[in-house]
Amino acid sequence: MSVYIGLRDLASFYASLNMCGGTFENLDTRLTTVKDDIYLLTFAGQDYAVSKERAEQFIAEVISKSTGSHPGSFPMKPALSGSGTVAVVEIPDGDEKKHYDFDADLLSQMLTALKDECGSPLDKRGLINYCYPNPSLPEDFDLKTIYHQIYCGPDNTPASVVRTVFPDTETSHFWILDDKAHVVIREGNNENKYNVPDDLIPEIKDKVRELCKEPAEAYVDPGNWESYITFGKTKERIFTDPDRTLELLKDIASKSVFESTEQIDKNKYYSFNPNPNLGFGMMGFMNGFPMNQTASPAPQAAPQPAAVSDPDSWDCIMCGGKGNRGKFCTECGSPRPTNG
Repeated sequence: MSVYIGLRDLASFYASLNMCGGTFENLDTRLTTVKDDIYLLTFAGQDYAVSKERAEQFIAEVISKSTGSHPGSFPMKPALSGSGTVAVVEIPDGDEKKHYDFDADLLSQMLTALKDECGSPLDKRGLINYCYPNPSLPEDFDLKTIYHQIYCGPDNTPASVVRTVFPDTETSHFWILDDKAHVVIREGNNENKYNVPDDLIPEIKDKVRELCKEPAEAYVDPGNWESYITFGKTKERIFTDPDRTLELLKDIASKSVFESTEQIDKNKYYSFNPNPNLGFGMMGFMNGFPMNQTASPAPQAAPQPAAVSDPDSWDCIMCGGKGNRGKFCTECGSPRPTNG
């Protein structure tokens, strides 16, 4: 169940909409679901863990005290509100979202009381580990991937601010696609790919079970190694010990059939200097919830080296953003010119 119960300052909200690419961060005071039945209260820029039982009680109280409801979401035009601060209450009703009308002053009192019950706010490590707990691995599970890589920074911070656009994470990984298993081992600037025999899969799953008996925490400092396995139709993730995970991947490779080696082209891992006169661009849309490692934007890093010459890169004629490689500008979201 996904819920959003919050207070919104309209002046800040509509001002943020005028930023290049949309809102940079979510300034609402809010109770939300992060994942499944994990509830998070964000109050005055700090995050608090809320138990499932207390959150469900709070949701029921809000619904019972609402003055009406209608399908859809909060209206986007200021003329429709008539107030400087409004209540935003969106709760799913089957496949539809239902918006509940609520008194903002009353919701402010209720959210403040809930915050006072929660105790101390979560620090960064506590927040990530709370939002991304390791699930239990079923005895009979459908293994999808095994990953070992360098964690390159907060997922919800624009790449142009804290890291290269295409960071070299030096990834080694195992995956199953169309019932065929493969493993790639990164060694220096080479990626060595192997085809994994079908009869090796049961042994791999046994070793994954042992690996997951002592899972790692979700929190990882940028630049450090992280590892995890995914399983099932929804690709649930369990974080694992990086050293033991890499050892498992190399063991799989040693028992598999070598296919090919691809040399990494370092030229595709480049940086560019963000335009200080612009907002953070379309990537800022991910700031609503903590996507992986942090719920708050990171401090701006020092400017990165200029981009190397690349025939596939292009400059945006709308905002001046440089070093784009895809179909859209990473700064403002404008499409690539047909002649660019």
